[in-house]
Amino acid sequence: MGFKGVKTIIIVLVNARTGKPIVERVEVADTFWKRGIGLMFKKSFDGALVFPNVGKTSFHGFFCFFPILLVCLDGDNRVVELKRLDPWQVVPVNCKTVIELDARRKYDIKPGDELIWNED
Repeated sequence: MGFKGVKTIIIVLVNARTGKPIVERVEVADTFWKRGIGLMFKKSFDGALVFPNVGKTSFHGFFCFFPILLVCLDGDNRVVELKRLDPWQVVPVNCKTVIELDARRKYDIKPGDELIWNED
């Protein structure tokens, strides 16, 4: 079960280059409220939070209690940029999709990698 207000609808996030899972719990922020709350007020998060159809905007770390890795994807789900978002910081992005991960963990993700997920 996802955290309050976010339904878990993706089974696994995989790096196509390595063929290995990145995380096994992925949630989609697909409503105004889910996008607005994101990972605020969480002390940790062992999955990934996907923000589809992002475009040119900013992500903030207000009320976030751990650093977040922003994985920016193009329309083909290829990694175009990796950005660190620290608590109380604002970071601009310009991409199709953003995936938020706990930046305290290690991930084998590089620019150019294609990320694949299977939906329910």
